[in-house]
Amino acid sequence: MTLLQGVLMRIRYAAAACAVLAVLASSTGCTVPGAGSTGITVTEEGQPVGVLMVCHHHIDSAVLYSGDGGDESEDVGSWSRAEPATGFVTWPLRTGGGGWSVDRQPPATLERQRTYVLYGATEDNSWSTTDVSFTLAHLAALTPGRVRYFGGEVPGADDDGYLTASIEDFRADACEDD
Repeated sequence: MTLLQGVLMRIRYAAAACAVLAVLASSTGCTVPGAGSTGITVTEEGQPVGVLMVCHHHIDSAVLYSGDGGDESEDVGSWSRAEPATGFVTWPLRTGGGGWSVDRQPPATLERQRTYVLYGATEDNSWSTTDVSFTLAHLAALTPGRVRYFGGEVPGADDDGYLTASIEDFRADACEDD
């Protein structure tokens, strides 16, 4: 088991424990605090590129999974950094780069009819970024320099709260609530 797989297992156990505590104690706030936002864009060749805007603190890993986060979810890929990310960072999902190392190689081809979720995290589970959900159809609709990311209930967002905007708009929007 790699270090990141162990971290992912601990995150899942912590999330499950939080869910149980929330039900039993009706508590509010058993979540990892947000440090920024995650987006997805593409290269000229249409290959997916992870995009993070870390507004405060740091992020040192990223995770891609398929599914809704429940029992049927499947870990697809993970990346880590020797030096934690701060500010604006990008990396090709397939190869890593820009300070990111591939811990678990994503599949050669992402599958149609599957939804993928990408987010940034820390090894100690102290911070994370807002995740971005996407499909192959979303990737096909992107062009380089345009980023899909979660914006919430704002003008221009789709029914799920996702926006597609320029990198500059993503950078500006990402830290608006932080």
